[in-house]
Amino acid sequence: MRHRVGIILIEDDHLAVIKRNRDEEVYYVIPGGGMGMGETEIETAIREAEEELGIIVSGLKHALSFKHNHTHSYYFVGEYSGLFGSGKGEEYDAGRGRGSYFPCWVSLDELSGINLYPQEVKQYLLQPKAGE
Repeated sequence: MRHRVGIILIEDDHLAVIKRNRDEEVYYVIPGGGMGMGETEIETAIREAEEELGIIVSGLKHALSFKHNHTHSYYFVGEYSGLFGSGKGEEYDAGRGRGSYFPCWVSLDELSGINLYPQEVKQYLLQPKAGE
């Protein structure tokens, strides 16, 4: 079974995402990626945040986990420091032919109207929070 880790960052009612443009389709993904051999979930989250977003994450807390198509996914919430959007991971190599990647923020108010993957994270974010 594969293991995938993602980082849910919310600031000023905006969610950190990667805007993808692939095969003329525009969609958004939660930053993250696959666990390396011998890595923990937290180590993966820290590495992926640096590679994809150019930031250092801290105070990570487990938000949700789920299994889908032979992949066990773990998502964490936390804080960050550094220059958001300065990532230099392999995702940004245009020669890979996998479309474009653009780190950005989307308003939580707009979340229901965009294609955000994975769907499980979108559903989690759209749930009413206690006290609302």
